[in-house]
Amino acid sequence: MKNLISFFIVLSVFAFGCEKTSESITTNYDFKINTSKSIGTSTLLLKSINDSRCPINADCISAGGVRAHFKLTADNIDQEITLCKGVCGTLESAAKVKINGITYSMKLIDVTPYPQLQKGDITQTVKIELTRT
Repeated sequence: MKNLISFFIVLSVFAFGCEKTSESITTNYDFKINTSKSIGTSTLLLKSINDSRCPINADCISAGGVRAHFKLTADNIDQEITLCKGVCGTLESAAKVKINGITYSMKLIDVTPYPQLQKGDITQTVKIELTRT
């Protein structure tokens, strides 16, 4: 009986101790409209922002949402990516993209500054997180 228990303990150690851990690398990027970042040999460009979030100190029926429209150019092929945060319908805040043959998760973290009632010429910044999976 002791041999059987010892066998199961040793078997458990080998079964669970040899598990591979996946190492993910995360990088944060800040974009302004019409700015791009190089990722390897590819280029990621923020084309536009559509912000319909409820302004600070306003009474709104809905919280609204913000959409960021990107263009990814890799190997002379353009790919349109739209990420959304807030009330977005079917749009998501994250997307899987392939850059230089590697799959990444691209996630919209924030768009600042938050809208205000008095609209002015404010340059918005989009923050995304790119995680190699």
